[in-house]
Amino acid sequence: MNPIQSSSDHFGQHLKSVGGSESDVSGSNYLVKPEDTVESAASGLRIQQQQQGNAPSNQSTLHAAAQVLISRRDEHDPGNYPGTSQPGEYQLDIHHETGRTTREPIPETDLEAAQIWAQARIEADGANFGAIYFPAGGGADPGTGALECSYDRSVGWYR
Repeated sequence: MNPIQSSSDHFGQHLKSVGGSESDVSGSNYLVKPEDTVESAASGLRIQQQQQGNAPSNQSTLHAAAQVLISRRDEHDPGNYPGTSQPGEYQLDIHHETGRTTREPIPETDLEAAQIWAQARIEADGANFGAIYFPAGGGADPGTGALECSYDRSVGWYR
């Protein structure tokens, strides 16, 4: 990520790469709450689309739009932003097709090694999405902490 590029700009580029657009975010009436995670925001976007009588966007687009919403929330509230991570305390969230998310510690201390380990776990579970978090400012619950990077089977790893 370009150091002067905001995380929401970065996630906005990812949204476009999976076939979405800014209208998936700005055209939404979904209000991100302080306790929202990427997964709960994606679910909220899906529910909102269905309530409006629209066919829900594909899962990759919903997930990417939720990342933009969450990053914008955190950018507007720097006190809430968890900051930077340190190696060795990474957590893996695996987003299962059933909507269930599980979290487990990653035994690797280097981010690159953590990604290799995490990708093997995500694929072994037959999941399409995963994310590596550093739990600073969050807890041990899925979707909490500083998002380090995400994995989408159709794209690979991205920040």
